[in-house]
Amino acid sequence: MRTVTSVARYVRASLERRHDDAGARQRRCRHSLRQELAIRGGVSIFIIAFQIVFRLDFDGVGRLVSLIALFSFLLNGLYYLTARGGHAYRTQAYTRMLVDVVLITVGLYLAGGLGAAQYLGIYLIVTIYAGITFSSSACLVATAAATASYAAIVALQQSGILAMPAPELSNPSMVAAFNLIILNIAGLLIAVLARALRESRRRLRATSQELERFVEAIPDVIFVLDRGGRLSLWNRRLEDATGLRARELRGKPLVDLLAEDDRGAMSAALASGLGDQAFELESRLRGADGTLTAYQWTGAALIDEHGLVSGLSGVGRDVTERKRSEEVLRQRESEMRQMQKIEAIGRLAGGVAHDFNNVLTVVLGRCQLLLARHKPEDPVYQDLEQIEITAQRAANLTRQLLAFSRNQTMTHQTLDLNGTVTGISDMLGRLIGENIELVVTLDPSLGLIKADPGQLEQVIVNFAVNARDAMPKGGRLTIETRNVELDAAFVAAHPAATRGPHVLLEARDTGIGMDEETRQRVFEPFVTTKAPEQGFGLGLSTVFGIVKQHGGYITVESAPGRGTAFRVYLARTESPLEAPRDADGPRPVPRGDQTILLVEDEDAVRRLVHEVLRRLGYRVLVARDGAEALALSQSHTDSIDLLLTDVIMPGMDGRDLAARLQATRPETQVLFMSGYAEPPLPENVLLQKPVTPDDIARKVAAVLRGARDRRRTTLAG
Repeated sequence: MRTVTSVARYVRASLERRHDDAGARQRRCRHSLRQELAIRGGVSIFIIAFQIVFRLDFDGVGRLVSLIALFSFLLNGLYYLTARGGHAYRTQAYTRMLVDVVLITVGLYLAGGLGAAQYLGIYLIVTIYAGITFSSSACLVATAAATASYAAIVALQQSGILAMPAPELSNPSMVAAFNLIILNIAGLLIAVLARALRESRRRLRATSQELERFVEAIPDVIFVLDRGGRLSLWNRRLEDATGLRARELRGKPLVDLLAEDDRGAMSAALASGLGDQAFELESRLRGADGTLTAYQWTGAALIDEHGLVSGLSGVGRDVTERKRSEEVLRQRESEMRQMQKIEAIGRLAGGVAHDFNNVLTVVLGRCQLLLARHKPEDPVYQDLEQIEITAQRAANLTRQLLAFSRNQTMTHQTLDLNGTVTGISDMLGRLIGENIELVVTLDPSLGLIKADPGQLEQVIVNFAVNARDAMPKGGRLTIETRNVELDAAFVAAHPAATRGPHVLLEARDTGIGMDEETRQRVFEPFVTTKAPEQGFGLGLSTVFGIVKQHGGYITVESAPGRGTAFRVYLARTESPLEAPRDADGPRPVPRGDQTILLVEDEDAVRRLVHEVLRRLGYRVLVARDGAEALALSQSHTDSIDLLLTDVIMPGMDGRDLAARLQATRPETQVLFMSGYAEPPLPENVLLQKPVTPDDIARKVAAVLRGARDRRRTTLAG
């Protein structure tokens, strides 16, 4: 740290010259002139005072010398008036130097000329000052002028032109020659020293300029403080950050530039720095417009040549971008943790739905079989009907769990989201009630998407129900669609999103809103702010699952008292719209006589499906698992038209069984039954549990009919 003090001195001079305009240069010239005139006046006063103190003769030469000294002193006023304009400063300086030589020469002439040879050393005053103040050339010029001037008066005296008193020296010519030699040697040495000094100044100036450029190139605030914590050195970055000019910053305490709440901490840090301890803290710097910017301040003590703390130096770094990046990172980590939590809960929900759907399959199936045996007027019929209705409600609950876990079977088709919103607008109006205003804003140029229209309707309905419950005293629900482009910045802030053109579905209400903790968990299942009788807390988790199953992204923005806004982003597609399908009319339950291999590990489900298939006329081979099914296939010599198998079974799952069976019986068709399949299976080969006897009859007939139609097409070709 000792080197920092010396470096700071160099930098200070350099930094203080960074606004080095013509006015500053003129001020420096005037300062140098005042120094020069002070020295010249001091010499004149010294000569006069010397004669007074030692009571020299004022009647003869002494009086003339005093008059010359007085005249030299009075010339300072003329010099100052002449140099005030700052023009031809060097020429004027050389002129003053030569006038000094002339005045000294006149004084030597009056003192005896050759007889005053012992006083030639007085010329050194001019040569030394010229070398130090001006240049080595000025020193040589002064030396040459002094030698020539003295030699001239001696020559004029020797030739009789000027009067010469009798010399008192025994050998004045030798003394004069010796002193002139000494004068010239001294002048030469002073010129050499002046040149070295000038070169040192040049190198120091270059080093200072390089250091200045280096300091100014640093994007951080560089500062030096005295022991009182006041600014003594800084770079332009501090001026730009605070909006203060150099004269306003000089001597200003650093803590006064900070936010009031941060000044105490900074004062404590500076105190520790004065105790020769490095410090580091974060505090806010107040800008010119009053805005507060977070800075990271680091610093340490400055140690002088005596080993004492003379001040502090340090750096202030703007950490706004770093804090913003950290905030984005925290948000991304929070989203990722939420995603992982939801994924884990989704897998759990899917497993629960699988077992629950097996139970519901038996309940619904047996109810429908029993209902077929009774007439509506029978007392037991109403009880069975109530059981079926309750089981259907439970089935809806499992479908919501499957939607949340993203394992619900979907039918993707190209559709116009505007049409979906328009189609259910009337129903939404009745759903939310008359005290809530429904505003629908649709983009007429909205792009197309690939989606399941029924599931998108479920998403919109869930948004409407949540908005209704959040506005018990009325309000406004706005449903809006528009085209958006998700760029890299959006994806960086929302890592689960994808770049590219999207369609936005936004549902915005003016309800009570949610706090941050609730907003963070809003898509988790069974998380709800409603009363127990108002819902299970699966609505928004179902929405989350549907959106993710469509490859989309959903966000929620909410605050207490400021309403809630849900935004769903779905990727646009270039595929054309499909023609609408005709609604299927009521048809009789299809029957058949083909051979079906039924594989189901749940005994109750297996017995129910077996009974339904036999009643429909099919020949049924029954197996509890994959190994037993393969054994039956090997022992059965006739054809097997259809493999109807559960997907999740112990030992061998339905997919592996189907692959191994079709390797030996390629003509056998496959139909899967599942309440939970990961990954999801295509709709045309899946019976989604819970299934009813009617579902089984129609799906089995459709698969067998499709296989028969393909064989006919192949034979015809």
